[in-house]
Amino acid sequence: MTGTTDPRFDEAESEVDYGDAWYFRNEDAPNPLTIEATEWSTGTTTFGETEFLKGTDRNGKHWSVLVGSLILKERLIEGIFTKWDDDKAEFVVDVTIGRVQPGEVVSIKYLGDIDGAKFKYPNFKVSRKAANDAAPTAAPQAAPQAAPEAAPVAPATPDVTASPAEDDIPF
Repeated sequence: MTGTTDPRFDEAESEVDYGDAWYFRNEDAPNPLTIEATEWSTGTTTFGETEFLKGTDRNGKHWSVLVGSLILKERLIEGIFTKWDDDKAEFVVDVTIGRVQPGEVVSIKYLGDIDGAKFKYPNFKVSRKAANDAAPTAAPQAAPQAAPEAAPVAPATPDVTASPAEDDIPF
């Protein structure tokens, strides 16, 4: 039997291949995980329905990232990045860039677990770089922006981590 160039084979396979799950706490897991986003999917965990970001790393390996914690939801789904405001003694919105789009390069670094009010939860640092064909946007504004009609992408992601009180989800 000879190989085929029929694109239906690749299409059918991509519909059932979700990629390897990123178990960020495993010693042999890449940390940070850097992928080019390919698509979003929805699934169910013991905590209910959640979203997964699928992507491909620089070596061509397919990955699936559970976006269940508040930190990852804010950075990857809502596109909200915060910074600490000494005057207010709280985190404030630095920039809102919207949901990760296909073609965007995303790097997620697991920083360890933090004790929340009820649970330990994972803390992450996230960097996002626009797809090659995306137009750069203006520099981040200090005040929160209104929800954009199209999800613009900032030229550089602020260097932020979440505060321990923000997330009590145990995954």
